[in-house]
Amino acid sequence: TAGGSVLPSQDGESVADRFARDPVGNTFAVIVLIGMLASLVGVGVMWRRAQGGPVANPGRRPSLAIPIIAIFGIAVAAYLAYVETSGNEAVCGPVGDCNAVQQSEYAELFGLIPIGVLGLIGYLAVVGVWWVARTDHNPIADVARVGLLAGTVAGVMLSVYLTFLEPFVIGATCAWCLTSAVIITGLMWLSAPSAYDSWPKLRSGAD
Repeated sequence: TAGGSVLPSQDGESVADRFARDPVGNTFAVIVLIGMLASLVGVGVMWRRAQGGPVANPGRRPSLAIPIIAIFGIAVAAYLAYVETSGNEAVCGPVGDCNAVQQSEYAELFGLIPIGVLGLIGYLAVVGVWWVARTDHNPIADVARVGLLAGTVAGVMLSVYLTFLEPFVIGATCAWCLTSAVIITGLMWLSAPSAYDSWPKLRSGAD
């Protein structure tokens, strides 16, 4: 390992060196990272508690706030997709270095799919699944409600990985990426209540 770091590095820098490139922006990234990890734990704990008791509201539908918030996610992801696919520089705020992140090797998943494009697809899927989940009570709606939570959990987990890379591997933070991370975390929380109520019905139907 270079520079005493166990993380990938080709320039001999340690984790501390990379973090020190932008201490303010990278500190924001760490705060968001901790918030996402705490949210994953919180949703998991609430899930276990919900499954151990009676269903609070069998017909609960996903919040109307979900598509509204998802629209902001679509806008952010669309802009990042444009930056990543066009090669143009991103407009960055006073904190962080968006372009350093967007020009890194981690801006593409498996070196093939730009993260912005993946995010755009994900947010569009959230809106589509939400629409199905808002339909009348039927097994398809219940599946959509649980699927909506599962999809947003997956999105948060991916955001955890990407946000971890920013301060500790890349050494730069993208404010657009942090915004998307906060949005998907909020969508996860909003998706949880109806999924908690729908899962026992799906499980009893399978039994």
